[in-house]
Amino acid sequence: MSSHSIGQQELANIIRTYKVPVDTATLSAALSDDEQARLLCEWVRAHLTQDTLLTKDELTSYHSLQRAGKVDSLTDTADLAKVQALSTREIQDAIDELDRSTDAINKQTETLVQQQDALSRLLTSSDRNGDARAGLEVTRLQKWESDRKGLDASVELLSQGLSYRVSELEQHDQHANEDMTALVDDLLHADDKLLLSLQKLGWELGTDDPEESESVSKLREICARLIKYTVKCLRTKLDRVFLETLESHMDLEGADLASTDDINGQQAELEELYTEILPVAQMSVEQQWLEPSLRSLHAKNVNSTHRCADGLAYIMACLDFLLDRLDRTYKHVSTFKAHEVVASTLVAAAKTELANNATSRPKRRSTHRSSSMTMDMQTPAPKTKGQSSIVDSPLDRLLSELAIFLPVSGDPSKCTTQAHVRLVANALADRTRKLADVSRDVQLSFEKSSSAHMADARSAVQLVRDSVLAESPYAEVHLADPGIEGSIGVLAQEVHSLHSRLDGVDKEAAVLTKGRNAKKDEILKRWGHAAG
Repeated sequence: MSSHSIGQQELANIIRTYKVPVDTATLSAALSDDEQARLLCEWVRAHLTQDTLLTKDELTSYHSLQRAGKVDSLTDTADLAKVQALSTREIQDAIDELDRSTDAINKQTETLVQQQDALSRLLTSSDRNGDARAGLEVTRLQKWESDRKGLDASVELLSQGLSYRVSELEQHDQHANEDMTALVDDLLHADDKLLLSLQKLGWELGTDDPEESESVSKLREICARLIKYTVKCLRTKLDRVFLETLESHMDLEGADLASTDDINGQQAELEELYTEILPVAQMSVEQQWLEPSLRSLHAKNVNSTHRCADGLAYIMACLDFLLDRLDRTYKHVSTFKAHEVVASTLVAAAKTELANNATSRPKRRSTHRSSSMTMDMQTPAPKTKGQSSIVDSPLDRLLSELAIFLPVSGDPSKCTTQAHVRLVANALADRTRKLADVSRDVQLSFEKSSSAHMADARSAVQLVRDSVLAESPYAEVHLADPGIEGSIGVLAQEVHSLHSRLDGVDKEAAVLTKGRNAKKDEILKRWGHAAG
């Protein structure tokens, strides 16, 4: 397609858009020459724009305002230098945006009406539930008070019973200790008596009879002398018989007939006979006198030995009995001492518990709750002088750093873990609301400041453009000072950077909100689980 046809088409579009009355023949004649057609197309591109021409609708609107006489009044009421030049597309987009906003407002209004109705119903239901809850709470407090009174009475009765039981245990322990001491003394005295009798019996069994020993010695001595005298008598008789025989033989046959050898031989035989007389005499005396006496003594000693063995067996049996009884007595005494120690420990613990119960028994509290109890639980209690500045646990340290102080009250219902969790949750919700308010205020302030700066920038650009267009002929516009064009470019970059910062702030706010919710969920999950 040639430049001639392109220029003719652009010119036809512009004439059709702005309804410019042009003679078709004259236009065709002007476009017949290529050079004139080129110059005409350049002039059209430079001068016939939306900044220099009005559409038919715009012209009709202007004529209507002029006929109505509102042009001067509108000019006086508004500073035309500050009115931004908007294109038809921008105006249509604004109208569409207003329509959408109107529809959204209508829908939001309907939603608000529905929410208001639901809120009214919720308030009505909440009032009914509050009344029912208040009645239930009063009933529960009354029941709790009656149960507490019953428990106090039961504790009082049990304490009295325990006191009586402790007194009985102390008295029984004292009497039992005395009885046990007396019983052990009696047993030991009886054992001492038995040991003394056994000692006497042992002395009697272990003592030899001196008369028997002396009689045996005398008997042996008498037997020895009897043997001696018997041997002497026999030797004397034998000597006498030998001498008489020798004398009678010598008288019969004469002294010459008896030889010396015969005499010596007979004398030697007589001496041999002498040597045999002593054992024979000893055996004879022993069999006749000593052995019967010794057998009699032996029989007597056997009876004494049996009696001694029986006595020793009796002594051993008595000693075994004493050892067994001592062992059993020791076991019983050890068991008694263990029971005594346990009883003493129980008595001491019972006395301590009774003393603590008597000193730390809480005073009777009123069953009516204050109407501001919920607010007191939701509002952190101020730090008092009596409150210790030492933080024991990580939770207390964290709460102290966050300036959240748990309430200290005499009411146990206010000091439970659930109450502390509710207090921390309320403080977290309050801090979250404050953070959201501050973030919203900062966001609104930033948006307002950015919008004001951008509006001022648009107004400045519009004023510069309008002044240039008003004071310049129809041609391509160039500012006399190139620095102004650079300033306009820098201003455009600043506007772009402001848009980028605004997007970054939105992203950071979203990340902070997400992180805060995650931190909140983590704290609630951790401490809520520990409280459960």
